[in-house]
Amino acid sequence: MAQEKLDATVHLFCGLPTSGKTTFAKELAQNHKAIRFSLDEWMIEMTDATIFDAEYGEMAEKLQELFWQTAVPLLQQGTDVILDWSLWSRERRAKWIGRIAALGADYTLYYLNIPPVVLRQRLEKRNAELPPGVHPIPVAELDRFIPLFEPPTAEENLNVVQIYLGQDGPIHNPHLEGDTFFWPGSEVGVLLLHGLTATTAEVRLLAEKLHAAGYTISAPLLPGHGTHPDELNETTWHDWAWTAEKAYQYLATVCDQVFVGGESTGGALALYLAAQHKEIAGVLCYAPAIKLAIPMHNMVRLYVAAPLVSSLPKDNVGSNEHWQGYRVNPLRAVMELVRLGQEVRRQLPQIGQPVLVMQGRNDKTVSEDVGDIILEGVMSEQAERHWWEKSGHVILLEGELAEITAVTLNFIQRHIL
Repeated sequence: MAQEKLDATVHLFCGLPTSGKTTFAKELAQNHKAIRFSLDEWMIEMTDATIFDAEYGEMAEKLQELFWQTAVPLLQQGTDVILDWSLWSRERRAKWIGRIAALGADYTLYYLNIPPVVLRQRLEKRNAELPPGVHPIPVAELDRFIPLFEPPTAEENLNVVQIYLGQDGPIHNPHLEGDTFFWPGSEVGVLLLHGLTATTAEVRLLAEKLHAAGYTISAPLLPGHGTHPDELNETTWHDWAWTAEKAYQYLATVCDQVFVGGESTGGALALYLAAQHKEIAGVLCYAPAIKLAIPMHNMVRLYVAAPLVSSLPKDNVGSNEHWQGYRVNPLRAVMELVRLGQEVRRQLPQIGQPVLVMQGRNDKTVSEDVGDIILEGVMSEQAERHWWEKSGHVILLEGELAEITAVTLNFIQRHIL
């Protein structure tokens, strides 16, 4: 006999700590007039054990069973139910979805797909404030959870709604990994710096290839990035340079030689570091933003608007599936980039190391003469520039990456002492 279909839905969740499950669950409860069963809130009241204690898991399973026993008659009466805990694994999802199907109810699984960099920042803030009904979780434990987490897959054939950091939220492609990373390798290190409004996802593809060639790789997330554009507007180029400096100093302690490089703003920062540190082995500049392709009259407008307007939307933010970053240009941050470019141009004569400049022929962001400015300004006798005919500004994420990587590897190999 077929199971009678119930006119009720169970709302389920899948996401890591601080992904926003409980906040979203409370909104669902209001919008659907549903009954919410919150595992964390009840466990806080019932026990001093934390999620790291063995007894916590046993108590949580018993409490989930009590929740389900209470939820069944509600569902049979046509009331929606929200099970406010995370189904981290495929096995757990199969278990609960199977029970719901056997009862005859519908379900929706909400997958909160939030970038790890945002999760870590949220966790630090939550641990500092520790609101009621919340367990403290060390950031190191979150890093331990991340590789154990099993995101929903197409093979599971789930009724899943994927929630990013807002499809219309501040970050484009929030599911990409854009946090700071450090990959040990040989005694030759490469520091890679991302561009304005981006994250380390911008340099990750090149980093993977350089690391596969044996090099030690460091890529820090610059201040104000990976969170919200307003936070970027609160930073200065000195903040970005200081983070780059710290990353370089650490890399120099574990490697005999260090090359510094970056995309756009990251390229400008790499040149700045090279001017401060004569021991740097070489500079890798990918579309270096030391001079923007902005006409003078528009530059004047930018100076006038920056104190009054927080940001302006980008035109082509959705055109690259590998790029992660803000959907807008925070104007005060853009002005800081202009100041950084001015400072770098002033310090070019301090650079005597080998310099590699790469530019995309279709770049509409930086001025096409930045390569000439660099090659004519540095004191290096080993400076070279390469044009890429099919690439635009984000040349490390476009169709000529294989060729760019080959030139980069050749440059590094020629200048290793």
